[in-house]
Amino acid sequence: MSVNNKNSNLVRLGDYIELCDERNNDGKYTLDEIRGISTEKKFIDTKANLDGVSLTAYKVVHKNEFAYVSDTSRRGDKIALALNTTNKPVLISSIYTTFRSIDTKELLPEYLYLFFSREEFDRFSRFNSWGSARETFDWSEFCRIQIPLPDLEIQQELVDTYNGLKALAEQNEALIQPLTQACQAYIVDCKKSIPKCNWGSILRNTMKEILIIKLKR
Repeated sequence: MSVNNKNSNLVRLGDYIELCDERNNDGKYTLDEIRGISTEKKFIDTKANLDGVSLTAYKVVHKNEFAYVSDTSRRGDKIALALNTTNKPVLISSIYTTFRSIDTKELLPEYLYLFFSREEFDRFSRFNSWGSARETFDWSEFCRIQIPLPDLEIQQELVDTYNGLKALAEQNEALIQPLTQACQAYIVDCKKSIPKCNWGSILRNTMKEILIIKLKR
């Protein structure tokens, strides 16, 4: 399974995505739905103080819709972007840009998200950010991005493979965590039960003894 010239072509991203700008005009969504966007490519709980702030101008991001922060200054050479993969809409600041795939039967949102998660995308967005006081990667530049667009079946295979590997890594991490905690507890017990000594000196002397034995052979 791979993306190659036989089954995919580079296309202009702007031909496959469109802006969306739904606002929370009726106040349906509350503080519980407000999220920020991180350079780790995910929505996060906001740290902003929103006491007394009207949420009617906030943008609504539905499932399979993207949002990104055009201001790329002071973000560690990464762009803040996220895809809502949940069934629950989230609210974001009105200054953020929201968009979606025009036709999910041509371009899967999850596949596009994999493209955005690459370091090459971060480098491209920073290189093509412009401005004096602050640099921005605006929508026109965003639309100029060239992406490989394989058949829908291959897009889905890539997404499934990524999700499978991610789940496996998370499972392994969960298995390792108890072992790590047990090792740390054992080390603490050893420090309490074993008298303090110069381990560096002991190791050096041991290495010398091993070297002498090898030389005698």
